Amino acid sequence: MITLRCTRKLQKYLGVSFVENPDSPKAKLGDWYTNFIPTLSGDLIIFVSEKTLLMVAIPVWEADKLLPMFGFRVVNLLKMIGVAQEVIDKEIKHYSEIQFAKTASRSILGTMNEIAYHLQYKAEYAKKKEDFSLSNIELGMSNYLWKSLDYRYPSDIAKEILYLSYLH
Repeated sequence: MITLRCTRKLQKYLGVSFVENPDSPKAKLGDWYTNFIPTLSGDLIIFVSEKTLLMVAIPVWEADKLLPMFGFRVVNLLKMIGVAQEVIDKEIKHYSEIQFAKTASRSILGTMNEIAYHLQYKAEYAKKKEDFSLSNIELGMSNYLWKSLDYRYPSDIAKEILYLSYLH
């Protein structure tokens, strides 16, 4: 089981209820923070891993398939950053069950605001809507240095956590 920690805005949009005391995450990437982001190329729901700051996004019009689309985007990103399929399979099995909870980290909310700015910038400067590739943006953000990660890449931290957890 994983916890999606939603902003109030997204909670209202999705029409979900929050659990008061969410279970501890079994997935090694931890809880995922999520928010609604408007862009010129279409509104998005972004997800940010609490432990690694990996980011995935889905178009808001696919919100009715939130769970499968979120899992698909996570698998896609883990493949793009070079995580072995065996490790991905072990991590993603925890994504079959989701609970929703309120946000609990101002730091991650600040990171989400910065990610939102990057997404809006990329959307504004995409020549056509088709040029706005979520996969390319997710991969690019996984190689973005974050001060809150001691200037390490989210992709490196994710691989370190996943390999130490599942292969040792």
